[in-house]
Amino acid sequence: MTEFIKLIFSNHILNTAVLAWFFAQLIKGIIESVRAKKILIDRFFGSGGMPSSHSSLVTSLLTMVLLIHGVASTEFAIAAVFWFVTTYDAANVRYAVGEQAKIINQIIRIDERVEREKLFKELMGHTKIEIFFGCLLGLAIALIYRAVFIA
Repeated sequence: MTEFIKLIFSNHILNTAVLAWFFAQLIKGIIESVRAKKILIDRFFGSGGMPSSHSSLVTSLLTMVLLIHGVASTEFAIAAVFWFVTTYDAANVRYAVGEQAKIINQIIRIDERVEREKLFKELMGHTKIEIFFGCLLGLAIALIYRAVFIA
């Protein structure tokens, strides 16, 4: 079991992706807590918001695969497709779901017969700027990680 744990922690690509996700979630939680002037624990773990942790994770993954395996590798092709699908989904599909949830929740709030606990989650996807800064963070984390741990 300890050998397995050593192997997991020696995987630079996985480490970088997890770190990028962690820092994006940390930054998101801090930003939202400062805005609300109270600690919002759920924003440290939830989806949506600035920066996009999805974009940060997949961008750091893509960057590290590029740096370690090169642009002509099968690993890079897989990571690039994964990056595209994830960022497209966050910016379009999940964002649209969040916008629809806002409208449905407005209707629910008007209708006195509906229980208020049945509101839909509105923060699902990301704006283009949230994705941009998530990608920027993921790139920075990958480059810093490489300089510190792989150089």
